[in-house]
Amino acid sequence: MRRVVIGVVSDTHGGHKLGLLNPETTLQQEDESGNLVPYVPKLTATQEYLWRLYLRHIAEVSAFAGGDKLVLIQNGDGTQGNRYPEHLVSTRMSDQIVIGVHNLKPWFEVADVTWARLAKGTGSHVMGEGSSEILIAEQLQALYPEADIAVLYHGLLDVDGVELDYAHHGPYPGSRNWLRGNVARYDIRSYMLDELSSGRTPARVLLRAHYHQWIPPESLSLEFMGEMYTTTLVMTPSYCGMGAHGQQATRSAFGQTFGMVAIEVLDGRLGEIRAFKETLDLRTKERLADD
Repeated sequence: MRRVVIGVVSDTHGGHKLGLLNPETTLQQEDESGNLVPYVPKLTATQEYLWRLYLRHIAEVSAFAGGDKLVLIQNGDGTQGNRYPEHLVSTRMSDQIVIGVHNLKPWFEVADVTWARLAKGTGSHVMGEGSSEILIAEQLQALYPEADIAVLYHGLLDVDGVELDYAHHGPYPGSRNWLRGNVARYDIRSYMLDELSSGRTPARVLLRAHYHQWIPPESLSLEFMGEMYTTTLVMTPSYCGMGAHGQQATRSAFGQTFGMVAIEVLDGRLGEIRAFKETLDLRTKERLADD
């Protein structure tokens, strides 16, 4: 029996004050004489929570894989970029690269990953033309020369005959609770019809991210020329808290889910898709005292 587990994480937004930050990260700052000296940035309360959660999830994914092969896909936005400077840990873009590298270290040191792919993310959150991912991958490759680490925009990964199509930007989760997943199903159908009409077999799994929201995997089956095809869309949430921009984009959503996904391929067939996640209620809770 051959079993492969694909760990998928996205939207860690290294460099954001509410994004993922490894507490062992060392950055540079100027001293009173203008010399660059090392310092360890202090984590915000959100970052402390996210780092504990992230390490726990990596350990759980590693346990789920057991002794079988575990590979990693970081599906975009490993850094925050400089478009929203009020949210930054540091205004140096080089610091975001260092943070992004340290955020991925546990996959190689705790989970023993030896194969990883970094998908390029949103233009406003990376240096031009995906330079953030390229620089992070180069530094990781230097740290872990035995590992196979690469960067791409849009991947099509074949794992023992099971294809996974992955890219950062996915469908909008939905504007209402009862509409959640509808756009995903429309996107799956459109994707499958595009592939089938071009004479190709649709990928068994679509991996998407970007919206920082969790929706359960959506599957769709189509019959085409007497054959049945099934594609499942998996949207990963984030490891970044909700700042002012996030509050606006989600129209003041009161809860946020953080987490990652592990996908099992067992003897050339799609197995379990397991989410490792946790949801927080972000509202400030008060009770009016009796007079």
